[in-house]
Amino acid sequence: MAVDHISLQVSKGEVFGFLGPNGAGKSTTIRMLCGLLKPSAGRAQVAGFDVARNPEEVRQNIGYMSQKFSLYNDLKVIENLRLFAGLYSVPAKMVKERIDWALQMADLRGQENLITATLPGRLEAAPRARCAVLHRPPILFLDEPTSGVRSHLTGVNSGT
Repeated sequence: MAVDHISLQVSKGEVFGFLGPNGAGKSTTIRMLCGLLKPSAGRAQVAGFDVARNPEEVRQNIGYMSQKFSLYNDLKVIENLRLFAGLYSVPAKMVKERIDWALQMADLRGQENLITATLPGRLEAAPRARCAVLHRPPILFLDEPTSGVRSHLTGVNSGT
């Protein structure tokens, strides 16, 4: 059993974090709250939606950046951004604006046609984070967002 008898409430505007050793159930809890894993017992609501009964509504109200999340390395940066804009149902009239924002914030202007696998590790986290917020979700889940790029963060502002 990964998670047992957890009870929490996070209000709008709050920042909440899980701290604990590997195997404590942090990622499992986040995956349940994102509607990716169905709880075997109990109930959970995110943005007013039951995660087991309405996982699609939950996903439309959250951004999720998993510790294991990866962009599609064989696609270009721009292709990844377009893919995630579609997955998150960004309205067609806003796709260009949101992708332009993501490229600017990730400092990837002029590099949008690079294959994602060729990005240096320190840049790879930036488009991952931007994909999670392309649709401007009111709730954001970050599960070890710098996992895999920690060795590249020395001297770099990691406040993505």
